[in-house]
Amino acid sequence: MIIEIEPGEVERAAALIKNCREVLVVGHEHPDGDAVGSMLGMALMLEKADKNVHCSWPEPVDIPGRYGFLPGWHLFVAPPDIPETDLMIAVDCSNVGRLEGLKGGFGGKTKIINIDHHPDNTLFGYVNMVNPGSSAVAEIIYLYADKLGLKVDGQAALCLYVGILTDTGRFQFSNTSEATLSAASEMVGMGVDPNFIFQNVYQSDSLQYLRFCGHVLSNAVFEEDLGLIYSSVTQDEMKSWGVTMDEMQDLVDYLRTLKGHRVAALFKELNSEEIRVSLRSRSEIDVGSLARLLGGGGHRAAAAYTSRRKNLDEVLSELRQEIAEVGRNTGGR
Repeated sequence: MIIEIEPGEVERAAALIKNCREVLVVGHEHPDGDAVGSMLGMALMLEKADKNVHCSWPEPVDIPGRYGFLPGWHLFVAPPDIPETDLMIAVDCSNVGRLEGLKGGFGGKTKIINIDHHPDNTLFGYVNMVNPGSSAVAEIIYLYADKLGLKVDGQAALCLYVGILTDTGRFQFSNTSEATLSAASEMVGMGVDPNFIFQNVYQSDSLQYLRFCGHVLSNAVFEEDLGLIYSSVTQDEMKSWGVTMDEMQDLVDYLRTLKGHRVAALFKELNSEEIRVSLRSRSEIDVGSLARLLGGGGHRAAAAYTSRRKNLDEVLSELRQEIAEVGRNTGGR
């Protein structure tokens, strides 16, 4: 699907960037590769354009280990230290609620440039560069950098490549387009090393984490009538195995490899009151729509939401009901 961002929106964004001296670039909480890569890539280009740049995301602010090799972390500030700026660029955020906790960094005069590719984006920005047809926000930033008055150099390309790589599932998901592969090819031509990135992002797990994955997979349940495969992780398990929430970003994708499933779900206990549910799909079920019904969001094949039900059984029951309803609406399996 080819969708062009309105030229007027791009021109307004370029004008805001040109006229600002200080800018804050933010991603969503628990950032994935696209949020991190887009944030750092944009921040580095702004720094090269002689802007005073800060970047951040809401608490918790632990830097995901697999992305620690990327350049640009010198621009990162913790939420309490964010200064108020006239311009904020939000990347990979479908709504302003995903910036909860950062409001101290922008006041009533702050203008927001919203750069995103989620189909449920609420267009919360003063300027909205939103393209649901793009594989990743990093792809949008790369393709429009020149029109925004910014230059993609080798360091920015490294960050943006990571954003595209991770949001396309290593160029395997259906959102991978000719434009996606062309952009990635150009970045490689600029010196980006795909093997170096692959090793850092996908081949840097600890032995303890691999064993933890085995533990989670050994507890997986497949409900064939719904086509639902799921597993769960408690806070006690995370502490016992020494695993962090950020390390588990791709764990649900192991569940997704099961032949014949419709939906894969990983339930992660955030605290005594919240459970984070990561969803994946490779069938006719749109898990993005499922997640939105349950208070979250995402894409057709990958989405998430946070449930405040009392326990895992209630969260699971709620998800089962929604999957069954989708099945009835689509004529069953």
